[in-house]
Amino acid sequence: MFEEYQNTSGQVSGHDYVDLGLPSGNLWATCNLGAHKLHEHGDYFAWGETSPKKLYSNTNYKFGEEGSYSKYCAYKKFGELDYKIILEEMDDTARAIWGDSWYMPTQEDMIELVDHCEWWPVDDFEGTGVAGIVGISKENLNIIFFPFSGVCKEDEVPDYQYAFYWSSSLSTSVEEPSAYGLDCLGWTPCVETNSYQARCYGYPIRAISNPHPKSYSKILVEMKERKTMEQVYGPWKGEIPTWTNVGMRYYNLYHVQVKDYSLSDIAFLIRQSSMQEYIMPVAIDILRVKPFIMVDYDPGDLLGQVLGSVEDKGNAAYWESHDREKKEVMKIFESCKDNMKSYGVNEKAHMKLYEVFCKGQAEREEERERNEQLNRAKIL
Repeated sequence: MFEEYQNTSGQVSGHDYVDLGLPSGNLWATCNLGAHKLHEHGDYFAWGETSPKKLYSNTNYKFGEEGSYSKYCAYKKFGELDYKIILEEMDDTARAIWGDSWYMPTQEDMIELVDHCEWWPVDDFEGTGVAGIVGISKENLNIIFFPFSGVCKEDEVPDYQYAFYWSSSLSTSVEEPSAYGLDCLGWTPCVETNSYQARCYGYPIRAISNPHPKSYSKILVEMKERKTMEQVYGPWKGEIPTWTNVGMRYYNLYHVQVKDYSLSDIAFLIRQSSMQEYIMPVAIDILRVKPFIMVDYDPGDLLGQVLGSVEDKGNAAYWESHDREKKEVMKIFESCKDNMKSYGVNEKAHMKLYEVFCKGQAEREEERERNEQLNRAKIL
């Protein structure tokens, strides 16, 4: 049935890929990690692990047991908070096995794939006897096949009735510590918010390559722009706070995607210590282009909000665990600080905020304690 369609376009680092004409330029591997042919199931991996194993269980997961995970935690009940939501290079299975030219797709990469293909389930792919789902590109009619590989869970044998393929994106589900993936069951694969699985179980991985990959920060920003606070924190709890303007503004923003926030909304949520993982990368992206942009009152007030956020306890934890983003803000400030006066920016105030921003959390707390002691001494 699919013999007339092209399923291989070339090779990158010795591994076949198919060019589906995707806007991002992503080139998808033709087979799973550990497989040599399109229809083979390949190896299974727990999320963030870089080698297959015999048993896939919560008891032998690389990052610890549920409730005490040591990495990739967006909720305190799952373990040690670090707010990391994309696998780092050292934990990217595809990169570890196939080299730096390949990596695991993000949730956004999978959404793009689903949207740009027509999907057909098959019981017997090209006479191999393997069931799965075929995607036919809407752009160039090339095809990609995902075999139904099932799951390796505890000591169960995969049933090959469906497939779930890991992405590199942590799920925002509050129900269980999980990660997003390509859910292949039925007529159309699904990569929406309900497509996630427990991180400790074994699923296959389909790698991607791109000669002009997006930057790490750009991937994060695009992924986070689709989120709402409701998706991140769950449904609104309690009464609607109609008695305060601040409360009503927060409630109204609770159901809006980050990409639809105004500059004023972004500054407002920074002050509320909310959605730091999603808001800060967007704010940084804006500051890269316009470091002295005026949001509400004065030139450079967004930059001032970001710098000053480090003194708020709710935001301080974010900056302590996001060194990459902190260094980016410092880089932006250093590149523009000599021009503050000419743009009407309060140079003295911003320099003071920057000095505090550069300090570590422990140093800030020590200074805060000294100031409190001095104030108590003055009162006495």
